Amino acid sequence: MKSVSTQQLDVMNEIGNMGAGHAATALSLLMGRKVDMTVPKTMLLTLEAGCAELSREGEVGVGVEVGLGGAIDGLTLLTVDEASALHLLEAFSDMLSGQGLDDAMAQSALMEIGNIVTGSFLTAITNFLGESAWALPPRFIHDYLDAFVCNVVAVGCRNVDWVLVFKTKLTVDDRCIACDLAYLPSPEAFALIMNKILSAGGTR
Repeated sequence: MKSVSTQQLDVMNEIGNMGAGHAATALSLLMGRKVDMTVPKTMLLTLEAGCAELSREGEVGVGVEVGLGGAIDGLTLLTVDEASALHLLEAFSDMLSGQGLDDAMAQSALMEIGNIVTGSFLTAITNFLGESAWALPPRFIHDYLDAFVCNVVAVGCRNVDWVLVFKTKLTVDDRCIACDLAYLPSPEAFALIMNKILSAGGTR
C-alpha cells in the first residue's frame, strides 16, 4: 500500500469514535462516575513514525500492552503519563488513592482500564468487519515512554508494516487525560481492514 486516502482515514476515525464511545460508557460503569472520551485523532504511520509519535523523550509513563488473536491479530499499546495514571487510580477506587504504581492492586486496576479501552476499540473494529477476535492477557509497563514504546513496537513489528494510532483524551472528574492507543495489525489483519474499507466505499 502506497498511501491512504482521506476517506479511508475518515472511516478509521469513525471506527475509533465508536470505540471511544464504548470505552467511556464501560469506564463510567466501572468507576461509578462520569467519564468522557473525545473523538480520537486517527493516524496511520510507518513503524518509525509511529514510534516517534508515541514516544515522549525523558517522560515516565505507564503502558498496557494487549495482544490480539483472531481476525485482527496483532497487538495494542495504551499509554498515559505517570501523573495521569495516578489520577486514574484515584478515580478507580478510594482504596487505590495514594497507591504507587509498583503496587500489585494498582497495576491490576490499570490493566483492567487497558483491557476495557482495548476491548472497546476491538469491538468497534470487529463489528465493522463482521469478524471475530479476542484479547490476550495484558502486560503492565512502567518506565520511560521513549524506552518502552520503541521496545514494544520493535518486538511487535515482526512482519508488521504499519501502526494505527488513536490519539484521544479521557475526562474523569473534570481532569483531562491524554492517552494514545496504538494498534499494530498483522499484514493479514491490515489487508482485511483496508479491503473492507475499500468495499465500503472508502476511496478517493
